Amino acid sequence: MPMPNRDGPKYTALQINFRLILGVFIISWSSILIRWMGSVNPLIITFYRLSISALILLPLAFRRKETVYAPSPKTIFLLLLAGLFLAIHFYGWITSLQLTSVGNSIFLESTHPIFGFLLSLFLLKEKSSRSLLPALLLSLAGIYLLAFKDIHQNYVALSGDAYAVFSAFCFAAYLTIARMLRRSMPLLKYVFFVYLSAAVFIFILLLWQNINFWQLSRRVWILLLLLALGPNLSGHSLMNWAARHIRVYLVNMALLSESVLATLYAAVLLNEIPQGRFYLGALFILVSIWLVFKNGEAFNTAEV
Repeated sequence: MPMPNRDGPKYTALQINFRLILGVFIISWSSILIRWMGSVNPLIITFYRLSISALILLPLAFRRKETVYAPSPKTIFLLLLAGLFLAIHFYGWITSLQLTSVGNSIFLESTHPIFGFLLSLFLLKEKSSRSLLPALLLSLAGIYLLAFKDIHQNYVALSGDAYAVFSAFCFAAYLTIARMLRRSMPLLKYVFFVYLSAAVFIFILLLWQNINFWQLSRRVWILLLLLALGPNLSGHSLMNWAARHIRVYLVNMALLSESVLATLYAAVLLNEIPQGRFYLGALFILVSIWLVFKNGEAFNTAEV
């Protein structure tokens, strides 16, 4: 049956910017928490960050009695597809973190604005602002300066880079579906079902590969809880909220700053000191974000 418009109240650019900044700050800690877990299987990390988040969301998503409605087959399919993309994104990115440096993993995963722009253009028919093309080119230059050192090092690191790029596509697809379903169901219900379906996909893989996912140290359990509560439950939920109010490529552009923050964290906490060109590349990336958001043009042209 037809669904009511669930977009809710309208928000100003300042309010959306604040939530984007907060979400990016929270998400930027995920790479550090994952690296602190050491060699824990990426499937185990992905399963628990998703399942713990879904468990916490369960009473929140259904705390209010609402008119019962039957989701259409298309909505169910898109929910499952979003869960699949999210599961692949997390698995691919966590795997990349274990094969290459935090800097390379984060920066190559940060190619998602390109995929987000293409998906937004062809699937959602959303036109970009005039500043997007120069911003994308500048951000690509920044990513190139910071991420392509592994090409001349070893194939293990290069495979980690490939995982990061593939996870970037899956992340952009996941956010695109969030925007497609913004009128189909409330945010908390949407996030709950996506996290749950993604956790089920990973659980099937754990059973298929006969991986023991219970025997973990107390330290790893604490880090998993922090990962679920922070970057996953808070950070990704804020990104899903933002994708309902502004175009997908804008959310992806804002998330580029995660790469700069995470690399700085890694330098301080993991002693992964970036090379001198990091500062030029980081400057390019931050300027590219500023170009898109500087005049509020991106919000004025968005269908919010």
